[in-house]
Amino acid sequence: MAEFIESKTEIPVGPSHRPPMFSTKHISFFEAVLIIWAPFAIKKITAGEILLHDYKFWLFGVIFVYFFSVSGTMFNIIRKMPMFVADRSDPTKLVFFYQGSGMQLGAEGFAVGFLYTVVGLRLAFMTHGVHEIRNVMAQRILMAAVMIISFWAVRKVIYLDNWKTGYGVHAYWAIGHQVGIEIAI
Repeated sequence: MAEFIESKTEIPVGPSHRPPMFSTKHISFFEAVLIIWAPFAIKKITAGEILLHDYKFWLFGVIFVYFFSVSGTMFNIIRKMPMFVADRSDPTKLVFFYQGSGMQLGAEGFAVGFLYTVVGLRLAFMTHGVHEIRNVMAQRILMAAVMIISFWAVRKVIYLDNWKTGYGVHAYWAIGHQVGIEIAI
């Protein structure tokens, strides 16, 4: 900074004397706290009583990373996309979903990310939680409910994609590339 000022103004600034960030008293205090705290920390770590040993912490982290990845949050951060914009015809109204493939608002990504997270959590529950229920009829009812909710969420995502881009989703059957058995006569 001093060199920049000297080059622009041609006035000698002189050396800058900066004190250290931590004084010797601060460093001594931190060392004393560390020495006193270390045995307690080692006892907690070896007993497995820290946050990193809690499965709920990791479960929440995994769900957060999943939502963060499927909602397009990095796209919104990099492109500096707003969560919503004011309506052009009525500035008192807000637009959360922008039709057309040229722009994506943050609320769109969060809505789709929420729907994907609903489907992912339901499927995870079906694979890891339903088998704990002993009643077979309750298992079937719960699995049917999970399938209906997941089907609803996927339909909403497809509807939003169709509304936004205008492209419909349809099944593809490769008729020209059928794999079959040739019968020699």
